[in-house]
Formats: sequence, C-alpha cells, structure tokens
Amino acid sequence: MDHVEFDREPPANLTTMVAAFGGWIDAGRAATGALRHLVRDLGAARLARIDPEEFFVFTLERPEVRLRADGGRDIHWPLSEFFAWHPGDGRDGLLLFCGPEPHQRWQTYTKAFLDVAERCGVRRIVSLGALLAGAPHTRPVRVTARSTDPAARSLLEAWGIYHRPTYEGPTGISSVILDAAERRGMQHVGFMGQAPHYLQDSENPAAIQTLVSYVARLLDLSPDMSHFDEAIQDFRAQCDQAVARDRATREHVRKLEQEYDAAAGEERPALPGGEVDSEKLMQELQDFLRKQREGGASS
Repeated sequence: MDHVEFDREPPANLTTMVAAFGGWIDAGRAATGALRHLVRDLGAARLARIDPEEFFVFTLERPEVRLRADGGRDIHWPLSEFFAWHPGDGRDGLLLFCGPEPHQRWQTYTKAFLDVAERCGVRRIVSLGALLAGAPHTRPVRVTARSTDPAARSLLEAWGIYHRPTYEGPTGISSVILDAAERRGMQHVGFMGQAPHYLQDSENPAAIQTLVSYVARLLDLSPDMSHFDEAIQDFRAQCDQAVARDRATREHVRKLEQEYDAAAGEERPALPGGEVDSEKLMQELQDFLRKQREGGASS
C-alpha cells in the first residue's frame, strides 16, 4: 500500500475508527490528547504508520532528536499512526488514528488514510476536534456534534449536542477525509469541543476529559478517568492565578462567564467581542503557566 508501513497483517473487523489530527482543530490539544488517552487506556497496539516524507515540510513540523539510555541519539519523525484494539468478547474492534495535519498532497494523503481504514473494515469514523471559542475556563466544556448516520444523529439530539453544519470557509484535513469517506460509504460522527481562546497553546485537561467522555458514551467504553479531576483542578487554579493579576483580564473572563450562563446551553459565536487585548492576555497566561511548569520541574 503506497505511503503506508504496516507493523503486521491488519485485521478486517475494526469497524469503527476514532481519529484526531493535531493543528488547526486541536485547540488545547484536546482532540489529540483524548485520542492518546484512549490508546493508552485501551492498550491499543500500533498497527501502521503513514510515511511522513511526502506529506510534511520538515521546517514547519520538525523531526526531534532524543537521547537513548546508552548516550546515543535517535531522530524521531512526525508520527501519523494507526492503532488497533479488540474488546476480546467477540465484538468488532476499533481502529484509532492520531497525527499532525499534513502540509501538502492532501488528496494523496486522504487516499492512503482511507485505504488503511477500508482494509481494516471501517464502516464508521468518529472524528475528534476542538476549536478556540469565547468560553471561560471556569465553566464546563461545551461540545457540539454532527453525524451522517440518522440513528447516531437521533442519539446526539437526545444528548442535546447535535448541530447541523453551517460553516463555510477554509477547512482542514479532517473535513477532506470525511468527505471522501462518505463517498466510500463510511458513516461519520464528529465531536467538536470548545477551548478558551485566551489559552491557545496550553493543553486543556478539561477539554480532553470531555471529548473522551463523549466517545466512551457513544462506543460503550469505560476508560479510566480518575486522574482528570486533579489535573483539571490544577489547571484551573493556575489559570485563576494568572487571570487575577490583571483587571482587564478578570473583567473579560467575568463577561465570558455571564454570556455562558445566560446562553443556557445555546451555541455561542466562535469568538466574543470586547476590548480585551487577546494576544496580550494569551501571552501573559502562557508565560505564567510556563513558569509554573518550570518551577514544578525544578522543585
């Protein structure tokens, strides 16, 4: 199979795929964080990888050098990996995918991606994503969902999160893949979380937990969620400290809280209005969180 290297012969009964791409629709690293959590929790084994050579510009997505225990060094290239999991009770298994959004040759990449899915028997793709939104870090993470499967759509409507797509404009690799997957007869369910726009580069454990919870609910999984509560409390406490240092920031977050509470679950615009300097706020919060991490590492 072009551009794909298999670790072993792929099974043909992985009828559902869960996929997440880093980059544009991975705000707070929520989508890829949720996917990685599922892979670890399920003990899913790597099945295949897409060769990065044809699809990435390595000055934009650089390989990394890492030291080995013997003092030598290895080069690690951008990973676009498929993992396989079987429940062990006779049910069909899951194919899981995680990787950065490629820079080029999207149609070729899409074909390689879906050829793997088709070879493994995938009939439904569950996509994970997260967008920057006018959402305060002090409130539960909102998620919207869409689906091409009428039965799944009814379930999402019952959960109160179904949203008919209305977006027009630039898109990402996930939308390209799902469009092509539909032409191959594969159904689609998509979950899209919302992460605070002023925490653009910070990993958001609350958003990760929320996406994992919805996937688990949809697929009847029972992942270990025990470590999330402490991680979320620590994250919010650090954000609270950063916000408290600046009056304009406090007022902005308070406004977001009021809008969130008034909406009572209704969808809000992707970004709020207001006079706050979002770039300045983002930088201050990121500097503060970085110092917190460095202080914890040195103690």
